[in-house]
Amino acid sequence: MMTLTDLCILAQKHLETGAMATSAQCCLEDAYYLIRRHDFTAARQRALRSLAYSVGILHADYQRAATQE
Repeated sequence: MMTLTDLCILAQKHLETGAMATSAQCCLEDAYYLIRRHDFTAARQRALRSLAYSVGILHADYQRAATQE
């Protein structure tokens, strides 16, 4: 099972790899904010969205993270 921490680390790793790096950064910042607010479900969604912006939904890392929900 991929934890929220694992997902955030993975999203951070891919942050600069995509064409939509600014959107990916914004989503990851939202995820960190939501973690601080203890809204872990929404934080997971935003971290996953960040990963989608970075690598796309067909990438193996995104597929692995998305199936861990």
